[in-house]
Amino acid sequence: MSVILEPKIGDELQINWFNWRPTVGLLVKAGILPTGERQERCLANRCRGYFSKSEAMRAAKFLENLIAEMQPNDRILMDGTTTNVPKDNEFPVSDWDERET
Repeated sequence: MSVILEPKIGDELQINWFNWRPTVGLLVKAGILPTGERQERCLANRCRGYFSKSEAMRAAKFLENLIAEMQPNDRILMDGTTTNVPKDNEFPVSDWDERET
């Protein structure tokens, strides 16, 4: 399953669900996406969420800045920090979400 971001102009971007959920969490923590109904709509299956033009631009800039600071083999944690320590696969994904927030 994946999320497809559809800009009004330009190519769409497909993101797998495993990466989309933490991305929404980071955008909420950064104050770009408000909590509540809009956050839930972005996380719901087959339910369309939306970003205003200014939110989309802020989200893109925020994510570009995070990625620009990363080194090869880094990954972004739920709190927005990066690490090069490999993910511990001993815990299910639901536990991972709670451990790294």
